[in-house]
Amino acid sequence: MELDLASFMSIDRFVTEFKQQHKRLHLLVCNAGMAFNHYDTTYDGIESQFGTNFVGHYMLINRLLDTMKQSDRARITIASSIAACMVRNIDYARVTDVWRFNRLINYSTSKLALLVYSHALARKLDGSGVTVNAFHPGLVITGLYRNISFLSLPGIHDLTSWMWLNQRAGSVTSVYLALSPELEGKTGGYYAREQLAAVHPDAMNLEVQERLCKFTDILIATNTHAPDLLESINAPSSATLQ
Repeated sequence: MELDLASFMSIDRFVTEFKQQHKRLHLLVCNAGMAFNHYDTTYDGIESQFGTNFVGHYMLINRLLDTMKQSDRARITIASSIAACMVRNIDYARVTDVWRFNRLINYSTSKLALLVYSHALARKLDGSGVTVNAFHPGLVITGLYRNISFLSLPGIHDLTSWMWLNQRAGSVTSVYLALSPELEGKTGGYYAREQLAAVHPDAMNLEVQERLCKFTDILIATNTHAPDLLESINAPSSATLQ
């Protein structure tokens, strides 16, 4: 099954195919991403880093939640980053205004959004049998950094190979959260090097969580022309976490 997190159509098609073939889902590892690219948009017109790194995962998770709740016990792990701490808060204008785009800040914003959402989701799913934890994988040698020009300079590859983690070492925390018996029933954590780590203060802020979820629902609704979702968002009694 193919999945492109930069396309709502691809996400919907993937979820439909998955549910046709499977009745349970015990583990969802949200680890896809892009970084530091020049301004671009997803297929649905959202700034590409925020749209792919966060909105795509947000939509995928929400589409699969009913299946995960029916799976007795299940885990969701979300790859955030220490880069989330490079921004004070989620500046929504940077997501919607091309003139305020900054490659580093927009990437960091997407990672902060993932961290905030992981805590919102853990709160929402508390007691459901589905746990949610986020993690910082570390600086890992992958194609994620291909848009940083200085990394192509002579000698830089040898330096990063020495200082950064290889892909196997970089996956350790993700695998730990996904499979370790020590994490059974534990939710709402943020981990680095298999240990609980300090979290951005906004991640625990309920008002910030609710605003992010409503903003994202509006982004999805307006870019998919979904009248039912738009109506629920605009209703006075609408729930912010769908």
